Amino acid sequence: MNVVVIGAGGIGAYYGMILHEVGCNITFVARGENLAYLKENKLKMTHPDYIIEDKINTLSIEELTALNADDFDAIIIATKAMSTQGISKTLASWIEKSSSALKIPYYISLQNGVENEDVMLEYYPNDFVIGGLTRLIVSHTVKLGHVHCSGEVQTLIGAIKHTKENKNFLGKLKTILDKTQTTTFICEDIKLELWNKLIINNGVNAICALIEEESGPLLENEKTAKLIYGLMSEAATASNAVGVNLSQDDADKMFELMKTFQSVKPSMWVDTQNNRDLELDEICGVVIKNCEKLGLDAPYTRTIATILEYTYNRKRTNLLETI
Repeated sequence: MNVVVIGAGGIGAYYGMILHEVGCNITFVARGENLAYLKENKLKMTHPDYIIEDKINTLSIEELTALNADDFDAIIIATKAMSTQGISKTLASWIEKSSSALKIPYYISLQNGVENEDVMLEYYPNDFVIGGLTRLIVSHTVKLGHVHCSGEVQTLIGAIKHTKENKNFLGKLKTILDKTQTTTFICEDIKLELWNKLIINNGVNAICALIEEESGPLLENEKTAKLIYGLMSEAATASNAVGVNLSQDDADKMFELMKTFQSVKPSMWVDTQNNRDLELDEICGVVIKNCEKLGLDAPYTRTIATILEYTYNRKRTNLLETI
């Protein structure tokens, strides 16, 4: 299978390398210093149980779209959620000029948030949009050209609009992923699973970044655990605004499940340490917005997100002033 992976950070590098190891032809799309480095050097992906290192073809998005879209079977997008719209617009133009309308690569999101697929549907042929998520994985860039991952790693994928053709594609993709060190599930209702993950993301991502502590100690502390429970409950409530209709019982299950996970350092905390843009709107903002649609506030989410945004922006401003 010929696969493009857009985003060679923690998640993109992990999936690109495990698929490469089982025989897929991988093309990374990167930018900036990551693009320059990977054009000339090997990418190393380490996990406590295995190491994969190799030189992988890496292009800019402009170089990719100069090629023929017909040559690729799938495009995995593993960037920050704020990039989804721009990438989708570019890919839509690309496939429109493809030499054969009968051969379109499937478009797969492995990102944080619950709205990426909605954005993709606005620009890309709906039958070819695949929702996805990862869980039980912690994956961060250690340094240029080196990504370290840990965890059991589970992958959930599902078509947004079900057809016989994309069902066959998902079966083939699962067969390939089953050869790797991951566990893969094909979901009939991927939207439901995306919101279940948002419950967890809203519960720990921003608060861990704000307090600068891993999830484990915060869940073990009685007072901070109550904050996390409130954050997760608000995410479940918000799902009712879009017809997913998760209940407090669902939030309770995710809360108990989170307590059994290994302690993690969420991506938002890593982003604050590396002076990157935060997915606050894509995680916390979605919860606040959808609670408001129901005529409700989301006080836990609003408080944690607002304080994190304010303190982080102040830190970035002070950093710029010292340069």
